Amino acid sequence: MIGLVLSFTTHRQPRLRNIRILTFLLAAPMLLAVTFWIFLRFTIVKEPPTLTDLQRDFPSKRADIEMILRMSDEDLTFSRIAPTFLDRTPDNPHKFGRYMADDPKAGLARSRWDVYRTIYNRNGIRLGVQRDASNDAFIMVDSVGLLNRGHVSGYLYCAPTAEPSARRFYPCMLHQERGERKYDPRTRDEGYSFRKLDNRWYAYDEGPS
Repeated sequence: MIGLVLSFTTHRQPRLRNIRILTFLLAAPMLLAVTFWIFLRFTIVKEPPTLTDLQRDFPSKRADIEMILRMSDEDLTFSRIAPTFLDRTPDNPHKFGRYMADDPKAGLARSRWDVYRTIYNRNGIRLGVQRDASNDAFIMVDSVGLLNRGHVSGYLYCAPTAEPSARRFYPCMLHQERGERKYDPRTRDEGYSFRKLDNRWYAYDEGPS
């Protein structure tokens, strides 16, 4: 700022030229930093929907979300059905099978997978549906970040029955209208927040972990 003022008030050469060069050298990194922040803010780093966003959209998306749940109930051999890959639960519980799109070994018909993808696209669901051993279903709308720095949000359905000792999603264990816990880097306790929508449905945000 001082350089800009001096460049307009100083009329002696080469001092004026030197001031303007110095001003440019000092201002350029700041302009690059601001430009980079704007680029990240509006193109790369996009936060997933908030609980308020999910609650607002739930009535209009509920029919499709419940369709995903019903389809997933029929495809319980798959613990994850994403737009581009599947996680299949094999007969051997100690093995894990991930299959990418169009892999003939995936075990899910292409036409069936396309139905999932059509519903996902229509509702902006980028990560698909995940099931756990209790048959709870997390329909993951979007996420940001990686590993212990990221979080994911979406619609969670708590199955009506589960083993008492089963590890479940937090809303399904806590039976509360809403809840929240911040991530603790000391204990590495996972962060989460949730809000009950209706019956067994929750708006849910999970992470960091």
